[in-house]
Amino acid sequence: MIKIIAMLKRKSGLTIEEFSRYWREEHAPLANKMLPEAVASEQKRYVQNYAVKLPGGGEPSFDGVAEICFDGLESLQKWNDWYFSDDAKPLRDDEDNFMDKSKRVIVIAEERVITPS
Repeated sequence: MIKIIAMLKRKSGLTIEEFSRYWREEHAPLANKMLPEAVASEQKRYVQNYAVKLPGGGEPSFDGVAEICFDGLESLQKWNDWYFSDDAKPLRDDEDNFMDKSKRVIVIAEERVITPS
């Protein structure tokens, strides 16, 4: 499985709760609405991971981690072509409402599950 892993930092002035709510209740539904069926069928899973602030711990380096999963590089490329197209511009523009894109870190990774012996 190939994944886009994006580590996200909230926009200045937003609380972690505001960031999380917007990402979950505004941005994700917009993405689902905009994603063409031909591209959506290539995407196997989309996961939002929210940072947990531990008691006595400092500010997390990132506020959330997104995972978008695909069966292979060809599927990833179809999604990527759509994401950087004019059709997806409203989705990219919406990211400015809740994240600091200058602090976003993106990794394209191949998943390998290691199970305990």
